[in-house]
Parts: sequence; C-alpha cells; structure tokens
Amino acid sequence: MTQDVLELVRRARQQDADAFAALIGQYERSALAVAYAQLHDAHRAGDAVQEAFLKAWQELPRLEDVARFGGWLMQIVRNAAIDLRRRVKPTSTVFPELVGKGADPASATEANDTASRVQAALATLDETTRTAVAMRYYDGLSAKEIAEHLEMSPAAVDMRLSRARGQLKGILAPLVEDVPAPLPLRRKALGETR
Repeated sequence: MTQDVLELVRRARQQDADAFAALIGQYERSALAVAYAQLHDAHRAGDAVQEAFLKAWQELPRLEDVARFGGWLMQIVRNAAIDLRRRVKPTSTVFPELVGKGADPASATEANDTASRVQAALATLDETTRTAVAMRYYDGLSAKEIAEHLEMSPAAVDMRLSRARGQLKGILAPLVEDVPAPLPLRRKALGETR
C-alpha cells in the first residue's frame, strides 16, 4: 500500500469524505471484481459494492491497522455480495454487455451461449480463485495487488491463477477449437511458406 493510500485511509478514519471518495476511486474496480466473482451479475455486483462502501464508511473509524485497509474492505465487499446473493435471486442474463445493440439474432444467441459457457467454467473455481481471476482478468490487477486485497502472498496468487488457467483451458477448449486460426498460422501449420 502506498503512502498516499495510507494517508487517505488515515484521513477517512477521521470522517474526511473527500479522502474516502478518493479511496473509492482507488478500490472500486477491485471491489466490483470481488462482488462479481460472488454474484455473476454486473448490476447486482454494483449494488453489493454500494452497500459495502457505505458499511466501510460507517465502520472505518474502528479499523485499527490502516495498512490492512484493502483486505478489510474486500472482506466487507465479499460479505455484502454473499448477503445479497442470499436475499435476491438472479434476474438478468450473464454478460449482457457482450451483445451490442442491433446485433443480429444469431450473433446474439452465439454470444450469450459463449458467455454462459464461460460463466459455467468460472463457477467451477473455488471462491478465492474465482475472485483472483476476476481481479486479474477483469480488473487488470497484478499478482502483488491481488495478494494485498486477498491477504495472501503473491506466489499463492500466481499459483491459483496458473491452476485456474489450466482448469479453464480444459473446460473451454471446445470454444477455442471452433475458431479458425488466422491465415498466417494456418499456412504455417500446413507447411506453406508464403
């Protein structure tokens, strides 16, 4: 955690709303990734994150070790997402943003099928690994940043991500096999030189 973030946490603990708003800006994408890993629905993840940030604002003066803010916040987000999952049943489709407006029905159906298969594959991962995958590939965080949020070592994060890639590759291989290789790769595979 950088000195700037530590200072923001210290100020936010004193009920400085501007400092807390800056912290929200720093942690919002990670929080959404954690909530999405639990809920598999972008809209509900946003609701859980809002609830979590409100609770964090209320509980922040009680946080004793400001250096643990990231992990503490992600635990609040995880709990808020679990609570929301228990209270509300899913109502929207998975990855609705994959299908653009005006897309033809065949493309829309194919995109929804692909999204459902990816979502089912992600559901096979344990919660911590699914969260790490979401933070890495949806949020773009490094292993070190994920480790800070999940309170584990970067090596443990790397190991989880590696195992997840292997597991997902095995499950999702049929999706990749259906996609033709680009022309230069096909020529190389066939032994053509041009």
